[in-house]
Amino acid sequence: MKHIHLLDTSISSDNIGDEIIVDHLKAQLFQNFPDAYFTSSSSHDGLGAFGRKLAAKADLVFLLGTNALHPEYRFLGGGLWPLRPKDVSALENKVILFGVGAIKDFQSIQPMQKRLLRRVLRSEATHFVRDNTALKLVEQCGLKVVNGSCPTLWSLATPMRFAPNDVDSAVFSLTYYRKKAVDAQFVAYMQKRYKKLHFWAQQIEDIDYLQSFPDTLSIPILPPNLRAYDAFLKAEECDVIGSRLHGGIRALHAGRRSVIIAVDNRARDIGRETSLPVIGQGEDMSVLEEMLGNDIVVDMSPLSRLRDTFFAQFEAPASKGVA
Repeated sequence: MKHIHLLDTSISSDNIGDEIIVDHLKAQLFQNFPDAYFTSSSSHDGLGAFGRKLAAKADLVFLLGTNALHPEYRFLGGGLWPLRPKDVSALENKVILFGVGAIKDFQSIQPMQKRLLRRVLRSEATHFVRDNTALKLVEQCGLKVVNGSCPTLWSLATPMRFAPNDVDSAVFSLTYYRKKAVDAQFVAYMQKRYKKLHFWAQQIEDIDYLQSFPDTLSIPILPPNLRAYDAFLKAEECDVIGSRLHGGIRALHAGRRSVIIAVDNRARDIGRETSLPVIGQGEDMSVLEEMLGNDIVVDMSPLSRLRDTFFAQFEAPASKGVA
């Protein structure tokens, strides 16, 4: 029986996107390792005393999603994956990257950071990252790595075609820490195009950012939790448009037409590498209108091969594929 320890990026997180990622990744791990003993600890806070004991005893340790990879060395780690010296000892040659991204674009990785990652990342494994920036970072560490895109897309096995339609309801999102003046044009466009408009806050600060724009106080705000968001997507025929990448991916899983507005390297890279509908944050709203006026085809079936490759490297996975 395998002991698998999960570095859970949804614990101690203020971003519901992390909850979406972990929900999808756990489902795939549970299906492929049905007999395993699973434990977990927070990645954002570091292991802690009890987490270190669990990780040290585990056969495999998976780091689940989020932008945890950083090209710069920081004392005690910093960022979204702090590593204290005791953590490094517990994780030595155990961590497998599962859908992890890079925090930012970079030219080269600092030598001390390279040594740190080479020490904790499992040398025998093929790591799966979600964008080319992360791919380059792990390659510079001299480790085996594949850009498997975001594993939240792996279970979108059936191609979807969204024809132009007259849906008058939409959910939209903003990202408070990626503010740009052009966001005002996007908000105004959404108010003009849709009769029924709701706002999805993936982080609570998104609400204040929304309400900094004119005539937005009357826009209904969905309860900022995943259960409420899922229930709305199930009940309401709507479009989902905005800069919250995983809020948009969750909408695709619910069968809703979704367009992502890229505010960082994650969405840009995934949009280039897959059929995920993505436009840039600085694009004129005519680009979004043109996209909505044409068929949108989302076909993630090629990613199923990557999913199979990832799980094939472990001993006797029970099943290749997640429904």
